[in-house]
Amino acid sequence: MNVLQNKKFRHGSVSLALVIVIIAAVILLNAIFTALSEKFVWYLDMTAEEIYTLSDEAKELLDTVDSSRTVTIIFCTPKEDLEANATQRYALYTALEMNKAYPHIHIKYVDILTNPSAVRRYEESAGQNVTSSSVIVTADTMVTNPNTGEKELKTQSRVYTLNSLYTYGSTTSTTTSTSAEVVGYNGEQRLVSAILAVTQTETPLACYTIGHGESDSLMDVTAGGSPLLTLLYETGYEVKPVDLSKEEIPADCKLIVIYDPQSDFLEANAAGNVSELRKLDAFLASNRSVMTFFDHETPIEKMPNLDAFLKEWGMEIARYTDTTTGVSANYWVTDTGNTLDASGHSNVANYVEGGLGASITRQLRESNYPKRVIFQDATAIKCSYEWIDDNVNGYAFGSDYTDGITREYYDVFTSSSGAHAMAGEQKITEGAPYSYMAVTRRMVYDEEGNTSYSYLLACASTKFASTAALASGYGNHTVLTRACHELGGARVSVSLDCKYFTDNEINSITAKAANQYTVVLTVIPAAAIFIAGIIIMVRRKYA
Repeated sequence: MNVLQNKKFRHGSVSLALVIVIIAAVILLNAIFTALSEKFVWYLDMTAEEIYTLSDEAKELLDTVDSSRTVTIIFCTPKEDLEANATQRYALYTALEMNKAYPHIHIKYVDILTNPSAVRRYEESAGQNVTSSSVIVTADTMVTNPNTGEKELKTQSRVYTLNSLYTYGSTTSTTTSTSAEVVGYNGEQRLVSAILAVTQTETPLACYTIGHGESDSLMDVTAGGSPLLTLLYETGYEVKPVDLSKEEIPADCKLIVIYDPQSDFLEANAAGNVSELRKLDAFLASNRSVMTFFDHETPIEKMPNLDAFLKEWGMEIARYTDTTTGVSANYWVTDTGNTLDASGHSNVANYVEGGLGASITRQLRESNYPKRVIFQDATAIKCSYEWIDDNVNGYAFGSDYTDGITREYYDVFTSSSGAHAMAGEQKITEGAPYSYMAVTRRMVYDEEGNTSYSYLLACASTKFASTAALASGYGNHTVLTRACHELGGARVSVSLDCKYFTDNEINSITAKAANQYTVVLTVIPAAAIFIAGIIIMVRRKYA
């Protein structure tokens, strides 16, 4: 008997062929769908924090970028390695979402372990080392060379480590290593800020003063760098030091930071010393801004020149002088009713809701759940101007008019009315609420009716800009980036909040919807296979 003519063999062959065809079709469809899903970024983001979804606020900021400008996001490791890493995958999907919504934002993958020269030009333009864990945001801009007058292509880049796209909580240490818990994803804010920075026609310059003991306090040794300078860089500034006793302030500088000085600024005298304060005065006379940071230990009593400069701008560090000993001490604010620890020195500030100060915090205040803003080891700021009640708008501000120049002082954050202060051994109970942050606006009107503005912002806590305060769930980071935007002219993505990993469950859909997904993905495919099997079996029986 010929086996090939056997009825069972023929049916078996057909069944085998059908199985092979179905398996091949499934594999082919899976491959096609996988390729299409990668190209068009097809997926459902069912995380509670919508970590994989580009926020509406991010899109609003990216909409402002000129679509003729080509932006490239470069990952310095192969794509498959990023996808395989559960943490690094977040940054990849944010970039893919940007590329999907904005064709002028491109993505590139470079394996710098085998091709290190591919990123050398970006190292030079960003002034930072690039490693396999780096992500680069870059754009080219046509600029005019001031020396030759010719057009040149200038590359602007921002470099981040993938670790810097995340927010870290408490640190745990063992005998062999130290590690920090990842509590949130902040890559959207970082990448959008970088895109805005590299597509600016001009990169604003921020300088921080040196030569007065600031350098040690400015660097946060626990983080291996300065969180404040990092924030300025991420906001869109080029950041440089300036020694006012030896050099002039660069003409393109928009913002100067004075961070916890320990010695006085020079004033011109008979010996011909260079006046650092006159340089600051000239700087602030031309639509520029200064940020100052102090705390309860800043020796302002040893800095009469800087003290007088601040008073001219309506700012004083509150301090008490013992009439018997003549010893002076800064206020150290204690607010036991609004604090994060038992000492009463990690204080939750109250938002001021009127005037110029309120404009800096508007985005925070108008959110559904305004973040707490923390001032640790804070002194207090006093206004040296006469207070004026704005009866129309319902707030008060300090005002001074001298030599045709108007200056107005506004609080930004204050303590509660139940706070008190210590000054050495003296307890101060009057004066509350105390001002933790204040801003003064200088207005000059010319003969043609134009107005120029300059600003001085004072913060009564140096730890306000610490690593812990800026990288946590507090609002400190947003306050400073917003202040940079308002005072220094940098374009920043201050509205983009960190996406905290508060819940690992899929709860962005209802239980009913989840059940429907379960039915679709499990019951229907199983039923289809079962029905197909019945049909094949019946056809074989009666064939």
